Amino acid sequence: MDALSRSLLSALAGLCLLSAGPARAATSDEGGPVMQEVVPALSDETLVNPGMGIYLYGTLDPEALPTDAWFSKIVTIGYFRDDWSRLAPDAEGEYRFDEYFGPIFDLWVEQWGKRVAFRFMSQNMHSRQKYVTPKWAFDEGVPGVLHKGLYTDEQIDPAFWDERYLDIQERFIADLGRHLDGRPGLEFVDIGSIGEWGEMHLARWTSEQLAQTDYTNEKYIAAYRRIIDAFARAFPRTRVFLNVGDYQAINDYAAIRGLHFRQDGLTPSGPSYDVGKRFYHPYSRRGVICNYEFHSGYEEMQRKGWGIRETFENGLSDPISYLHINLTSYWQLRDPPMELKEAITDASRRIGFRFVLSRLRCNQPIRLDGLNPGRLVLEHTWRNTGVAPCYDSYALRWSLVDASGKVAAQWLSFPRRPTTLWWPGEEVTLRDLMSIPADTPLGTSRLSVE
Repeated sequence: MDALSRSLLSALAGLCLLSAGPARAATSDEGGPVMQEVVPALSDETLVNPGMGIYLYGTLDPEALPTDAWFSKIVTIGYFRDDWSRLAPDAEGEYRFDEYFGPIFDLWVEQWGKRVAFRFMSQNMHSRQKYVTPKWAFDEGVPGVLHKGLYTDEQIDPAFWDERYLDIQERFIADLGRHLDGRPGLEFVDIGSIGEWGEMHLARWTSEQLAQTDYTNEKYIAAYRRIIDAFARAFPRTRVFLNVGDYQAINDYAAIRGLHFRQDGLTPSGPSYDVGKRFYHPYSRRGVICNYEFHSGYEEMQRKGWGIRETFENGLSDPISYLHINLTSYWQLRDPPMELKEAITDASRRIGFRFVLSRLRCNQPIRLDGLNPGRLVLEHTWRNTGVAPCYDSYALRWSLVDASGKVAAQWLSFPRRPTTLWWPGEEVTLRDLMSIPADTPLGTSRLSVE
């Protein structure tokens, strides 16, 4: 496929015999060209396609991802999730962007040749800081409430629906977009501006705290829409994910504004709020990319009696293009339990889209007379063996390569049924007519496609 990564297609079309004779396709008794059928051998290697991937939490340990580790080709994205106050701890507009992002992009993108993703949260019970949202925001009048964190007795969290908070957050999002949007190696950003961990719920908020900060359901939805608009403006060249929950009015608005869906609660019984069946399946066919993260780590899943295979299968029954394997550390992954290694490897083969050439028919032999171009009739059938749609429209590039390795002819084909409509599990049959230059050397050539 034109412009795709090296591993998008796992198929080689076959061999073609070029012989002397009238420059036309040989015909059968029925009048059509004499065709041969090829069933290409398929690869089960992990495909590193655009717009999809397996990822793990971000690290700055240069020894964490050795090139000879079995998972080095599977983990393609480093995911950094951090407190908002880490970027602007002292005053509004006084950012530590270069200090924070510089080492991350240097290690992951420049040295390792991989990609990175980010979420910056305004409320985070796992933080060891009192102020996940910077203290200066409260000094400027944003209402706050007191919560107990997991690792600290006091955390001050903002009223996300307050106008002053939203004004400040919009300015931060705009500045973050100016620094990051379109930067090489940036895969996606998450919305982290509202709720615990930036997810669509208000853990730790009591009814009294909601009342004292003038919470209403309508204000909550309106605040989310305002933040969605801010991210859509700030990141026009970068995928943005919304952590979806039970609020269809918020989810649908995000889809309209060009944002995508993720959910951080995948269990053996499926994701929280059944978002896969309720939202991922219908919206994935509207161009919304879907993303999962596991609810618990591997050891915790064992304690709970949650099966690894069942959990992975539940996730892969939905049209996901990204999967955060937040199950164990980089060091533990070097020698993981066999069931975990097998599940991750299997997921890497099935996640996102995976186009395979399942059948090819072409005329044989191709006659050349040295004066007129020959004709290669191609009838090719493709199948998307991944679990998700493809979200870009690609072309097929056919190449006829002679015995010396020289490309004798090429043909760029734009499928009549665009690749965005090659749905998982379905087959698409296409037909092309490739012109072969009259002076192409006779003999056996190899036909390939990308």
